[in-house]
Amino acid sequence: MTDQTDELCGLELKIDGFDNTSMSNDEDAFIIYLNIDNKVSKTRKINLLKATYITNEREQLEQDIWLSGYILGEDTLKPNSFKKAGLVFYKSKLQNISENDVIYITIELLQEGTELTLAFQKTGNSWLLVNKEKNEIEIKLTPKQFEKSLLTRVERLEAFEERFEISIQNISIKIESFITLFCEIHPVNGTTLKESFEIECVIYDNDGLVLDKEESYLDSDDFFGFKVIELNFFGDDIAEQISKIRIYPKK
Repeated sequence: MTDQTDELCGLELKIDGFDNTSMSNDEDAFIIYLNIDNKVSKTRKINLLKATYITNEREQLEQDIWLSGYILGEDTLKPNSFKKAGLVFYKSKLQNISENDVIYITIELLQEGTELTLAFQKTGNSWLLVNKEKNEIEIKLTPKQFEKSLLTRVERLEAFEERFEISIQNISIKIESFITLFCEIHPVNGTTLKESFEIECVIYDNDGLVLDKEESYLDSDDFFGFKVIELNFFGDDIAEQISKIRIYPKK
């Protein structure tokens, strides 16, 4: 069992049986109970995908819904703890659970870049693990991790800053339904600007193409000490497309 747990990245998955019941929407259904046990001493972010069922007559069926009160797709497993999921298959499609039926379970470890797909076969009163696959997937970062990742892609043009005798400092990024870049503008000497100018920020994709640009105007007559500016970028999934962020002053 230890070797198998190691192969499954410290997880143990098993099917704890099934119920034949009527749902609140008046659909008769089978509920298959899946136990996911985190055997390691760290918290795991998981994404349990809907299951695929293959009858012994080779018909492929997809899970209909999740049973409320249990795992509903994305979830968190605390160290050395387990949670259950209720996989609901409507009897209008899955009419019987029979010997040699197979159910495929796929679980993603979102912060570890791993996807596990397990096949369990109905054998007598048990469901035996008959096949397992492990694949690499793109690591899904938390919003805070993503913001830190984007910060590493910021490029200042210090020669431009020297020309305007300013310094761009304390850059930060916030991701919501859009991206906001914050920064402070400080004079190199004194508390005033020698002239008015704009701060321009350009974002690029993986091919080096411009995705978008924004500017913020600084008026030397209204400036004293330092100024905080914010630049907003909008667009569906724009954060995932950014490979470089360039920020600089210009006339």
